[in-house]
Amino acid sequence: MAILSMFEEWKSKSLHQNTVFITDGIIDRSFWSESDYKILFLLKEAYDSTSTEGTWDLPEFIKDRGVFGRTFKPMAQWAYGIEKVVKNREISPYIQNNKHVENALFSSAIVNLKKSGGKKRSSYKNLEKYVAEDWVLIKAQIGNIAPKIIVCGNTWSLIRDNLIHKKVSDCAYLSDGVLYIDYWHPSNRAANLMNYYSICAIVQMAFNSLDVDL
Repeated sequence: MAILSMFEEWKSKSLHQNTVFITDGIIDRSFWSESDYKILFLLKEAYDSTSTEGTWDLPEFIKDRGVFGRTFKPMAQWAYGIEKVVKNREISPYIQNNKHVENALFSSAIVNLKKSGGKKRSSYKNLEKYVAEDWVLIKAQIGNIAPKIIVCGNTWSLIRDNLIHKKVSDCAYLSDGVLYIDYWHPSNRAANLMNYYSICAIVQMAFNSLDVDL
């Protein structure tokens, strides 16, 4: 299914009526197509405190703003670190921001489980409702993007029962040839430096445990 028609079907569902619908996916298609790593961040929801209806695109917003804020700056740093681990099997020193970190962000994809009605914090039960209602479309969207690595930002528990998977190592699971990392949301309150080295160590351990490269 083409992504535009998929979003049209998604928006038309009763669950998403009379609210802001925020599309997501590959951040920059030219960077994505050139990347060997194909990292997708699977997060909970986007939040819009100013609009009550309509549609806007999260990747376009990220491309316009670049590496910033409590969510997208850590995402960029994690994407950079994961790329280095996959390429070299070693953890590279933490870099707060430079062109390489920004390029790693633009080479990634972002998918929110909840495409409308986003809040600063939704209950687990509310998020479960959206996953149950929209799982077929969520799965199709991820399949269209075709990532190699999915970083679950406090979302693994919401999707794991929908996947046939096996544990690779601590916080790492393999499902249908895709490596899922069960990790914190990028906006968690821990220091960016600690977050960076922790996720790099998890990915390094996972790749050391895999029989073959992704």
